[in-house]
Amino acid sequence: MVVSRTDAVRRAVERLSPGVVGIISSQEVLGEVAVECHGMRDRARFLYGIVDSAMEIEDAFERFERLLSELENIGYSPDDIALDATGGTAPMKIGAALAAMTHGIRMIHQRVPQDYVDGEWKRDESKAIEIFPMENPLESTGLLREGQGVELFDRRDYGAAALIFHDVARKVEGAERAHYYTGLALLADGYGAWNVADYGTALQKLPAARKEFSVGFSVGFSDAAFAGRAAKLSAVIAANLGFLQRVRGKLSAEKVVDMLENARRRIADQSRHDDGVARLYRCVEMLHQWRLEKHHGVRATDTNWQKVPEEARKTFLEKSGLPDLPKHLNLGHARALDRILSDSGEEDESIFRDLLRQRNNSILAHGLEPIGESSARRFLEYVDTMVDEGGISASARHIRLGEL
Repeated sequence: MVVSRTDAVRRAVERLSPGVVGIISSQEVLGEVAVECHGMRDRARFLYGIVDSAMEIEDAFERFERLLSELENIGYSPDDIALDATGGTAPMKIGAALAAMTHGIRMIHQRVPQDYVDGEWKRDESKAIEIFPMENPLESTGLLREGQGVELFDRRDYGAAALIFHDVARKVEGAERAHYYTGLALLADGYGAWNVADYGTALQKLPAARKEFSVGFSVGFSDAAFAGRAAKLSAVIAANLGFLQRVRGKLSAEKVVDMLENARRRIADQSRHDDGVARLYRCVEMLHQWRLEKHHGVRATDTNWQKVPEEARKTFLEKSGLPDLPKHLNLGHARALDRILSDSGEEDESIFRDLLRQRNNSILAHGLEPIGESSARRFLEYVDTMVDEGGISASARHIRLGEL
């Protein structure tokens, strides 16, 4: 409570029955307020935040933050707290209200019935003072938590961003804002699915997001900034959908490129090096499988060796050291056969062997130690080059998961 009158404290305690009351007051009225609170000590616990100057917004803001910290230490969350900013000077009210809005804390107001008589407002003694909830404009417009959602989205934490945007969409006022934030929520859901290669879900969520932005246009975005962002996001989604349609289903160049970008996000953006290297391993495996199938009609599973020339089969057995031709090709065998059929010649395989060793020793595979950043980035550069040399990147235009 921002307090300047003792009766306001008494009224709040009687009608709201709070467990704890945090008092923001000035030195001038502290004594009187403290006496009143002491008389109600059996009904509530009282905490005090005394401003140095009743005319400084920053003082009330800081006192609110301190009292909030004390309440949180006791065990209360912002959802359990309400601010009564009825009393105090205008700077005190503004400072406390700004702090409350920043944390999404509800506000209430003790409304004194007044009539405008002879050029001035006068109290109507026949009516009781009422306590009313006040709307937080930052919450009703979505501005309070939009920044949090955008930050999480840009950090690739799509699940958390989606939760925030869905919550904002439920609370904002106006159809256009509801459509806009619902669109952001579905976009985050779609990117979250795409990020784990769940292409079917991504292809459901992203069109739904684009539809929300389109409905927003039909409703009529009155805010030019909303309209501009929605148009830009709709265009990005359209490009995403074109790419995802080619990724879903059978092995393709787009699938190889998408797995590479999947690994890049984990290594470059999230410092999840073991996860990234595991995906690089899969990317290399997919690359050779795709090359064998596209250029030679040979599948890595249930391999039809009749499609492989006899001389290439002999060479494969010599290089692999296997007594018989395998039914299924693992990464090493698929890579060897691809190189034989492509007549790639010999090259330094040390980086590739190191990739296999690091992956096998990774905490996510068979080992106990995490992969370091330098190794992960070296492998990423190696696979980048391999995919580029194969001409796949150019043939499979990839719209990277962007920032909001």
